[in-house]
Amino acid sequence: MAALAALALCGCKNEPKYLDYEGLSMGTPAKAFTDSLVKRGLVVDTTNHDAGKVMLYKPGTAMKVTVMLDGDAIAAVQESYEATYNDSTRGLFKTHYDRLVKEVNANPEMPKNAEDHKEARFQADEGMITLVLENTYTPQFGIVYESKKQDK
Repeated sequence: MAALAALALCGCKNEPKYLDYEGLSMGTPAKAFTDSLVKRGLVVDTTNHDAGKVMLYKPGTAMKVTVMLDGDAIAAVQESYEATYNDSTRGLFKTHYDRLVKEVNANPEMPKNAEDHKEARFQADEGMITLVLENTYTPQFGIVYESKKQDK
């Protein structure tokens, strides 16, 4: 019995690991992934028809989610916010930055670090998470989750 448990544990080590987006594995097939987002209150934006992308939004908020596809696989997920004032997007950047420092357990690479234009790249074993704050014209904040391409 113990040998079966050890064999089962060893088999799991070779399974590919993917980034999670809001608790959903980015290794989930695209249809199931977007269906899960819809069950969580997001709505598919049928006015935007870009090949290889599914665009969703959360009614009553400034939140938009773009799921970029590679066939039936998820290449990346971008969550973006547009606000009416800079402090709101700065607050979103700080909240997500602090959360990711704890979760990824690392300080990010910061190619841009000015008051109104920041970019933080967190490298995780499963992929990269990038936070972008751009308050130059319209206050905007975005998070991009890019899972590593997995060999099948």
